[in-house]
This record gives sequence, structure tokens and C-alpha cells, in this order.
Amino acid sequence: MLSTAIQTLLALIQGLLPTLGVGSSSVVAEIVSALETIVPVITANAQNFLAPVQAIIATLSGSGAVTAAQVSTLQALDAQCDAAFEAAANADGFPTPAAS
Repeated sequence: MLSTAIQTLLALIQGLLPTLGVGSSSVVAEIVSALETIVPVITANAQNFLAPVQAIIATLSGSGAVTAAQVSTLQALDAQCDAAFEAAANADGFPTPAAS
């Protein structure tokens, strides 16, 4: 059930992304707020949704409707996703990549 709810929310967000324009700061704010709520759940319970979340974050970050504060929040959420992905990979026996 949790997986279905997450999938539905992500599909809704992805459906809204193409509608973002210059005057869509309130829509961006709602999406960022939803991501702030759901990313901790995804990182703890549903890592298979990390890639779609990071795609949403990348799209929002490149949007002209996003504020500097929202970019900062999105960068923090992206870092959370990266950390969860690395932790899952390490748990599966994959080594942490060497710093370049």
C-alpha cells in the first residue's frame, strides 16, 4: 500500500512538471513541500523510488519558477537521496566509490 501511494504521488508530481512556468512558484512550493515529506519515507522504506525523485528534483531545480531557497531545499533532498542510495549499495555489498 505504501508503495502504491508513493508511486501515485510521484506520478502526480511528474504530471505537473510540464505545466511549470514563470508564474508557478506556488506549484513549485507545493511540490517541494511534498518532497520534503516523502523523501524521508522513500529513503527509509522504498529506495526503488529514488531515481524518479531525483529526476523530479533535477527538473524543478532547472525550472525558472524555483526560488533560491527552494533550490537549497532541493539540493538537500538530493543529498538525502544520494546518501540513501549509497547506504543501500553498501548494504548490498557494493563498495563506496573512491573520491575523485
